Amino acid sequence: MSYYGGTVTVAGRNLITSLMAGKTIEFTRIMVGSGAMPEGVEPIDMVTLVTPVAEGVSSVPTVENGVLSMVVEYRNDLNGGLQEGFWLREFGVFAKTEDTEEILLYYATLGDSPQPVNAYKDNRIDIRRYPISIALELDADVQITYNPGAFITSAEAEELVRTMVQEAVSGVGTAIIKDITIPHTGWTWQEENPDEQGEWDMDEYRNYVDVPVEEAAETQFPSVALHKSALEVAKDAGLCPTVQTLAGALRFWAKRSPDADMEATIALVSPGTSSSGGGGSTYVLPVATATRLGGVKIGKGISVAADGTITASTSGVSPDDMASTEDTESMLDEVFPSEDENP
Repeated sequence: MSYYGGTVTVAGRNLITSLMAGKTIEFTRIMVGSGAMPEGVEPIDMVTLVTPVAEGVSSVPTVENGVLSMVVEYRNDLNGGLQEGFWLREFGVFAKTEDTEEILLYYATLGDSPQPVNAYKDNRIDIRRYPISIALELDADVQITYNPGAFITSAEAEELVRTMVQEAVSGVGTAIIKDITIPHTGWTWQEENPDEQGEWDMDEYRNYVDVPVEEAAETQFPSVALHKSALEVAKDAGLCPTVQTLAGALRFWAKRSPDADMEATIALVSPGTSSSGGGGSTYVLPVATATRLGGVKIGKGISVAADGTITASTSGVSPDDMASTEDTESMLDEVFPSEDENP
């Protein structure tokens, strides 16, 4: 079992010690990578990532009661979009002072539980977040700054989420949200099938279970949020972060069968239809019938006010087009002749 977790590096501890001399630490960048920890090397001794892949972002670091906290985040839409997917196995926080060069202050490895990050395609955003805390263990006032290019503020994060939601819903039709239970029983060992391994080798996730969801369809895009009470069980089981939609069910994979049920909330998003290449959804109004609500066209003799009120009028109808009283009586006499005219 390989190491899992994060720690302040030796160089990072030396940098933190400089706070006692009144220095200011500047957090410069976040990096994520796909490298595994080398044998015989401890995380505290790391000076850079094993295999750097891309830059990430973070919430603005805060300090309270001598503990620095922030959330490291990587999104596959950053820097023009991730071209090729990868397994995220490590990340690092880099920092410096005005008198020192940039160093790796904090290093984290996901050990035997790497997470796949998909390439950025069709506006589908893949996000990975990792909260970290660093005990400064200092009595002196802590002065910390950050590079705006490497971090996002709360306001920027809210705007980003709002934009992401707008982009996501612009190309979909409907979304079904409901709570489900992922059982700890009924898991099946999947024999090797190269056709189902996807873009990367998913062979380590060989246990699967199909959870019945009546509304599920193969064309839907699933999103699953585990409840807090299920996180530890999911971690121990090595629950795969990807889910497959089937007709009437969701398929979950794991490295091993879980020890307990896991509660989760799912969102099943149906793709919308679009008549243009813009990715937006198009709604076609059906024609109204005697049994179905729908659209109608306004014809001759019908007017529509600004508030939508429809009025029938004789506008455009000439007197010659209208039957006179004499014409009406004559037609009635033909249909209903008097008794004197009956044979």
